[in-house]
Amino acid sequence: MSKYMTFTEVVFKDGELLVCALEDIGCKEIRQGENLAMGRYYSEQLQQRADIIIPRDKIGNHYGDIGFQRSGNGDYTPVIDDLDGHRVLNGQFIPRLRAAYNERVVSKVATRLRGTIHRAIEGGIVKIKVRY
Repeated sequence: MSKYMTFTEVVFKDGELLVCALEDIGCKEIRQGENLAMGRYYSEQLQQRADIIIPRDKIGNHYGDIGFQRSGNGDYTPVIDDLDGHRVLNGQFIPRLRAAYNERVVSKVATRLRGTIHRAIEGGIVKIKVRY
C-alpha cells in the first residue's frame, strides 16, 4: 500500500529558493499555489495537499506527486509517497535538493553582503565560505 509521508526533519525556509533549487536538480514542471491537491496512485490513498507540487512522472516519482507543505511559520516540509522515496533520483532526492537549496542560500547571502564565494573540498565534504 502506498501512502504519503511528511519529512518534518527536513525544512526549507524560503519558497522562492526552494523552487529555484528544484529547477537546479532537474524539475521542469512545478505547480505553485495554496492548498493544492496532490495526485494519488491508489484511490484508497488519503488526499494530501501542498503549496508546491512536482507532478507524478516528472522526476522519477511514479507513484504520486511530490509536494511541499507550508507550515504556520512559513517553512516548507516535503511530502513524498513512501514508494517513491527511494526511487526518485536513485534515492538521492532529499540530499540533492538540500545541497542545491543550500547553494542558493549561500549565493543569496554573498550577494547581500557583496562578498565572494569560496568552495573547498575536504575529505569528500564541500565547504563553502563567503568572504566579504
